[in-house]
Amino acid sequence: MALRRWMAAAVSASLTFALYAPVQAAQATPDWTGIWTRVGSLNFDPNIPGDQSDEPPYTPPYAERWKKIRAAEAAGQAINDASAQCAPPGLVRMMNMVYPMEILQTPGQVTIIPEWLGQVRRIFTDGRPHPADPDPSYNGHSVGRWEGDTLVVDTVGLKGNGILNDHGAPLGGNLHVTERWRLADPETLRVEITLEDPAVFTRPYSTVKTFKRRKDVQMMEYACEENNRNPVDANGVTGVILQGN
Repeated sequence: MALRRWMAAAVSASLTFALYAPVQAAQATPDWTGIWTRVGSLNFDPNIPGDQSDEPPYTPPYAERWKKIRAAEAAGQAINDASAQCAPPGLVRMMNMVYPMEILQTPGQVTIIPEWLGQVRRIFTDGRPHPADPDPSYNGHSVGRWEGDTLVVDTVGLKGNGILNDHGAPLGGNLHVTERWRLADPETLRVEITLEDPAVFTRPYSTVKTFKRRKDVQMMEYACEENNRNPVDANGVTGVILQGN
């Protein structure tokens, strides 16, 4: 009986290994471990052939909301930006990060640690599926698979109160995000991001974000609640600290 139990456990362990470990060992993946800083625009600039408009391809209800938001901004009203109250910006706005991010690669997972508001994003590469009913979160639930040297990431389960950029462009509660992470050269990481939500966008909405590897920058603590990134000196002068720009 003991021998049969041992054999059953060994078979179970070998099946588990077969399901996950070979996915990691089957190919050599590029090493992105290190610190990166974003280059380029702060906003979600479209990269769609034939469309150079800065306006999101909103459906009529969201276009009307966006129109009111821009009018309020033009009138000097504050933007409804949760990060101003120290809430995480969440995906996809976090990809416009103004501070460095650190990437850690471990078996079965790629971990993204933006310095901005001390977030952590986990991309699972062990073959697991999305949960059937994921709990909504700022960064959602991300699973990735390697296609050669490209990491294709699929994200669902995002909160429905996110914004697209620092102007407050709204997002919906059924956002589906697809990313393709790839090294353009040893020092340059490019991420193609595509957003899909039929209730919000009339078609998929895409951009490419670029990050440069940095060996001269270190990650710092971001204590938003203490306002340690916009300190005020004895004369009441504010100094904004933007590391790595």
